[in-house]
Amino acid sequence: MVTVAELEADPYPIYARLRRTEPVSWVPEVRQWLVTGWDDVRLVLTDEERFTTDQPGSPMLGLCGGTPLLMREGESHRDVREALEPGFDAERVGVFVDAVARPVACRVAGEVFPAGRADLAADYFEPVAAIAVSLLLGLGWGTGPETMRRWGNLLTGVANDFGRDPAAAAAAAADLAADGALTAVVRRLRAEPDGSVLSDLLHAHRPRGDPRPDADVVPVVKHLALSAVEPGWLAGWTLAALWSSPAQLAAVRADPALAGAAVAEALRWSGPVGVLGRRTKRATTLAGREIPADSMIAAAIASANRDETVFTEPDRFDLRRKVHAHLGFGAGPHHCPAYLLVTALARTALEVLFERLPGMRPAPGPHAAPHGWKLRLPGPLEAVWDATSSTVP
Repeated sequence: MVTVAELEADPYPIYARLRRTEPVSWVPEVRQWLVTGWDDVRLVLTDEERFTTDQPGSPMLGLCGGTPLLMREGESHRDVREALEPGFDAERVGVFVDAVARPVACRVAGEVFPAGRADLAADYFEPVAAIAVSLLLGLGWGTGPETMRRWGNLLTGVANDFGRDPAAAAAAAADLAADGALTAVVRRLRAEPDGSVLSDLLHAHRPRGDPRPDADVVPVVKHLALSAVEPGWLAGWTLAALWSSPAQLAAVRADPALAGAAVAEALRWSGPVGVLGRRTKRATTLAGREIPADSMIAAAIASANRDETVFTEPDRFDLRRKVHAHLGFGAGPHHCPAYLLVTALARTALEVLFERLPGMRPAPGPHAAPHGWKLRLPGPLEAVWDATSSTVP
């Protein structure tokens, strides 16, 4: 029997065993079917006839005050997604990264790097990601970045808790319900569109003077708080992987263009999103297991991305790995619409880090371990460097 505690500590050895012996297994603690093989995970994510993202019992519905984009289906999903997608297309993300995100990273670097020591996860990567995403959404500098970062971490905590701590869930719900700053921005943008992602979410493909209602906007933006911290976690995982391989770290330092390849491989090797939830529409069979209708499925994309039938030496981080499609951002109609932004922000934060801190290295002493199953975080990344050698202006 697999336990959540085991999965939270280190899911990868368990995934490897399950892929060999029981690729679809029942986890009674969370009352979900855990799917681990590449073909089966991809099928769950792409077969709309048998599997749905509609999850009536999900705590995300209450926390976000409605249905996030990830859990919408049919016309509701299509309508909201089509309004959001242009805000995350390649051209817009490219311009945004150069004009806004890189200056944001330099600004945060200027505040953090002179100290000579920091937890790069909490003090650098997360703030860079939260500020940049908030600016792209249209929430501004103000309270937007800190609110989105806090909400993203609260949503993560509840997603990984599986109902074990009702008090934590209640505290998170109260915090996300205090959304006056967000709803004030929504009210302003209803009257004064400004071309931001949030403005487009309100007005795109709508008759003039008839923006989308709050129910189609506010819950979606609250859930996007996860996207405000995910690039920071991805950057953190990439740095952790490079720290574990001095030769590859040296290669990225010598050729900053490899930062993008490192981020892509880190997403496969240990991306922040480990599991995606689905529900069976009808009784179905997966890997020889009979699964009843209305069953919850935990599609382990983290396991699929280390499937030995697809990837050579899958447990090894290799930034020069031959490019192969992976499931780090899901697949099918619910593939993450912000995937280009997430990878671009992670790459940019790392590029600025390596440019400004050539002598950066792990701090001596013990380090906190990675944690989480559904969403997996790298933990604190305590680093030191000679502050006098920092190239921060």
